[in-house]
Amino acid sequence: MVDCRTNYAKEIIALIYETYGRHISIFQTQIPFSVRAAESSASGISIFSHDSKGKVAAAYHELTEEVIGSGR
Repeated sequence: MVDCRTNYAKEIIALIYETYGRHISIFQTQIPFSVRAAESSASGISIFSHDSKGKVAAAYHELTEEVIGSGR
């Protein structure tokens, strides 16, 4: 999970791409930090059940599509 509102997170993301980007595939999708995701985890239910129309569920769906597409 990434909180892209912070400069620290942006620096870490840039460092990951700089350090590893030429050596391994790095997915473009970033899962945003969200209180709704923490609530989902604490409740033991899927983010898709807890907040199916939220930004975290959308990001996980996007990541799933990215993972499936990378295997082709």
